[in-house]
Amino acid sequence: MVTQEKLGGFKILKEVSLISPAPFMPDRLSPAALFRILAEHHINLPYVTCVRNNSDGWIIDLVVETGDARTASGLIQKALEQNLIQRSNTAILSIFPHRKKPAIAGALFEAFDREGIHPDVMAHSPSAISVILDEQVLARAGRSLFGPFAFSAYRTPEDWKLAQKGKEKLYKEVVASYQEKRPKVYGLEYQDRQELLRIALAHSNMGVLNIAFEAFSRQGLDLTFLAASRSQGQLGAITFCLPMTERNSNKETIARSVPQSKIETRKSVGTFSMNGPHFGDRYGIVRDLLTALETNGVNLMGLSCTIASITGVVLSSHLESAIKTIQDCFDVPSVFKTDRKYE
Repeated sequence: MVTQEKLGGFKILKEVSLISPAPFMPDRLSPAALFRILAEHHINLPYVTCVRNNSDGWIIDLVVETGDARTASGLIQKALEQNLIQRSNTAILSIFPHRKKPAIAGALFEAFDREGIHPDVMAHSPSAISVILDEQVLARAGRSLFGPFAFSAYRTPEDWKLAQKGKEKLYKEVVASYQEKRPKVYGLEYQDRQELLRIALAHSNMGVLNIAFEAFSRQGLDLTFLAASRSQGQLGAITFCLPMTERNSNKETIARSVPQSKIETRKSVGTFSMNGPHFGDRYGIVRDLLTALETNGVNLMGLSCTIASITGVVLSSHLESAIKTIQDCFDVPSVFKTDRKYE
C-alpha cells in the first residue's frame, strides 16, 4: 500500500492571467526596472518567478488579476520592445504545508504527469507549492491530488467541493488596499551551504523527477527553493536548491532519474524566505526588494513570490548583505538561520 503524504489542504485562485516575457538581457532592462514600471501603475502580483539563466539573462513568469492583464502586458511589451507569451483563463493552485520535503514536490509532479496535466509554471514558498494551470484542467488537477496526498480537512474531491460552497470569493478577498510604508514580515529565515541545480526537461516528462525527489527526502534534505517554467518552449527549466552534502551528490541523484538531460549546478549559494501579511495582495513588494538588492550589489540568482511569501537565492558571499538589505527594506521582527549538518 502506497503511503500518502499528509497535507493541510489546497486552495485555488481563479480569474488570473499568466504573462511571460521572453528571456531578456539586463543591459536592456533589469528585473528591478521592469517591476518598478508595474508598481507605478498599482498592479498587484500574486505570483512571480524570476530566475537568472545561464547567459546572464532572466526568465520571468508573473501572474496578474485578469482585469490588469491588458495594462500589464502592454507596459511590459513597450518596456522590452518584444513580444510576450500570455495565457488567460488560468488559476493558481496551492497545496500546503509541504514542510520543505522534496518528496511532496516529486509526488505532485508525478500525479499531474499521470493525469496528463502539464503546468505552465510552478514555484515553492516557505509553506506552499503553487502551480499555474489552465482553468479547464482544474477539476482533473484537484482529483489527482487525492492519490498521493491525504488532506486533514476533507477525504475526497467531493468533500473539498462542498467545503468551498459559498466561499468562491473568499480567496480573492485577501486583496488589500492597505499600503504600508515599510512592508511587515512575520520572520526571515535563511540557509547557507546550499547547491543550486537547474535541469531542462520536456514539460510532459516532469513525473520522472519523483524518484530523485523521493531520494532527497530519504536523505533528510530540505528543498529550499523551486521554480519551474515551460513558458519559453517545450522544454521546461526547473531550478531548485538543496543543501550541500559531504557524501552524496545531488547531481548524480538527479542524473540517475533523467540520464539524458543536461544538469547545471552551482555550489555555495544561500537561500532566504519570508512571509508577510500583504505580500501577494499589494503592489510594490517585488519592486522594493529587487531595487534594494540591485542598489546594494547583491547577486540574485533566483526569486519566487507566491501569494504571501518570498523566497530567494543569492551567492553565499552575498548572503549577509542580502539579509541586511531585507532588514533595511522591510519591518523584520526576527531573523533565524536553519543550520543543519548533512552527511
